[in-house]
Amino acid sequence: MDKNYPTNRSQWIASEPEIDVSQFSRVELDIPYADASVNQILDIWYPDKGEAPYPLVIVFHGGAFAAGHKRSHYIKSMCKPISQGYAIATVEYRLYHEAKWPAQLYDGKAAIRFLRANAEKYDLDPDRFAVWGNSAGGNVTQLLAVTGDDPEMDDLTLGVKASSKVQAAIAWYTTSELMSCEQFGTDIAEKRDATGAGKGMMPGDGKGNKSMFSDLLGFMPLFYPEKTLKASPIAFVHEDCPPMLLQHGTNDLVIDYHQSVYMKNKIDEVCGEGRAQLDLFKDEPHGSQVIKADANIAHCIDWLDEQFFDGKNPNRGPLKEIEILPQEQ
Repeated sequence: MDKNYPTNRSQWIASEPEIDVSQFSRVELDIPYADASVNQILDIWYPDKGEAPYPLVIVFHGGAFAAGHKRSHYIKSMCKPISQGYAIATVEYRLYHEAKWPAQLYDGKAAIRFLRANAEKYDLDPDRFAVWGNSAGGNVTQLLAVTGDDPEMDDLTLGVKASSKVQAAIAWYTTSELMSCEQFGTDIAEKRDATGAGKGMMPGDGKGNKSMFSDLLGFMPLFYPEKTLKASPIAFVHEDCPPMLLQHGTNDLVIDYHQSVYMKNKIDEVCGEGRAQLDLFKDEPHGSQVIKADANIAHCIDWLDEQFFDGKNPNRGPLKEIEILPQEQ
């Protein structure tokens, strides 16, 4: 581990103020899940309602794999199940300036293996793990869902041995296959700047002759389709993949909404209808505030309840606002 490498939090706290963890009654903070990087850490936040062992929502932040941290204010909406009897784990992972793909997926796998191996210690139910991510984080959550316990899609030298399977996944406005996405994602910075779409989520992408995908992967996706497939969740859909909820705005100028349509269609083809649910939000952009609003969060928690409580979660009540610390100067 390079102990001198800057933490994601130190690099991004100025532009992404953080969730105030003191508002939660019990927390476990900055737990190392592997030892290859200072950024292989996670938090666990516990609900006031419900009884242990708790179902767990594991949150992966967005930021084009180039920005963000595990307490970013951008993820607060995905953490609201904490007021409904769910524990929350937020995962820090290596960004591509520190390590190229598939380090980000490997970190997600290592985090899940750590949480499952230590489920009893941390009062978690290892049979009720859901992953939830937005944008880049949604790509990770889809891949985690469709490649559980696949040794070819993991680095088992990281962290502890355990199952990396999850029982449910929610993916917001993300990529399912990177080759057509690469074409859409290049040289759109001017349009994004004019509309404000994705502002603060994809810094510097689309300027010049390359996009964030070539920076992430270390090669141009269109030139190496077989390698690109390994970063494309759609390539790994299988008949036993867990339930998945996909949500996307139809006016997304960063990641075209058809990425989620393609994934839904592929899951329908392989698993039959009903395994995946797709919600499209008319005219909504990347990072849609409608998708993040409480009405939709309640809908997402309804969906989680169907997976983990047979639709009868006794801990449901009004959603609580999640407080953010003042921005550091």
